[in-house]
Amino acid sequence: MILIIINHNLLKEWMLVMNKSHLFIEDTKIATIQDEGRFGYEKFGVTINGATDMYAYMVGNKLLNNDLTEPSIEIMIFDFSIRSEIDVPFCVTGCPADVMIDGNSVDQWSVENLPAGSTLSVKNISKGLKTYIAFGGGLDVPEILGSASLDTVAKFGEPLRKGQELKLKNENVSLSETNSHLKNFEIPSYGAPWNIHVSDGPDTQRFEKELKVFFTSKYRVSPESNNVGVRLNGPPVSNPEFEEVLSRGVAIGAIQVIPNGQPIILHRGRTLTAGYPVIGAVATCDLGLVGQARPGDEINFSYIPVDEAEKLYQKKFGFLASSS
Repeated sequence: MILIIINHNLLKEWMLVMNKSHLFIEDTKIATIQDEGRFGYEKFGVTINGATDMYAYMVGNKLLNNDLTEPSIEIMIFDFSIRSEIDVPFCVTGCPADVMIDGNSVDQWSVENLPAGSTLSVKNISKGLKTYIAFGGGLDVPEILGSASLDTVAKFGEPLRKGQELKLKNENVSLSETNSHLKNFEIPSYGAPWNIHVSDGPDTQRFEKELKVFFTSKYRVSPESNNVGVRLNGPPVSNPEFEEVLSRGVAIGAIQVIPNGQPIILHRGRTLTAGYPVIGAVATCDLGLVGQARPGDEINFSYIPVDEAEKLYQKKFGFLASSS
């Protein structure tokens, strides 16, 4: 027989350490936990979702030497602040904002250190909708179907709230363990007018007479937009012979034209099937910019062949796959 002697004081201390939170949200209005999204479940009607500006989200993790798909905080428009109980490296990316530690400004798109007891604030978000905070070591948050991302349709997850506590997966990451030296990456040009590249879609030929209108007109983002679809207002691109199509699968970035001739850009929370013709598809390298456009912002489209769109993607996202 093996006799096991338990030191209850040591066990209590161990449990306190295991349950210790490292980050405390001091102020938030609209902020969520996001990652790359929920893959492999579309056949069950579960869409991908994930970070709206995927490039900005992944660059933050890259600079911290995290896995590219570690969950981060996505802040939408309103001010946000979070206090740390330990020293922790972090990186703020996405559209421009005032980023401060205890009132002192620090840079975006750069690895910084948040000292124990200090508060990180993100205020005055401008030229877009969303800014991201990634933490060295990653956030230890619950996952549903392999993702921590919020899904408002399936009711997976919930927005962050004031007073909420968060844990880090690894609390012992130092600045020297990050990729803070990396500089060879693109910082997107945020703000309206948003110039978006569009390639052919499955129904482009049906709009042969309307393509000139589509590519030479200025469109405005509708207040009815969300992560399911970015609705646009502008010159209609339909004709009297407009017809719907049989419902079919649609890709993220597909640009549908509804009966009144207005385009809708399907985004990461899009429905999986649709019955409207698709005039084109947003180049993946620009999809995050579309998601950053605010209501009332101007969007302009320019045509790009698929092979050229792939080159732009490699130029922008290739940095994420590099080892230096």
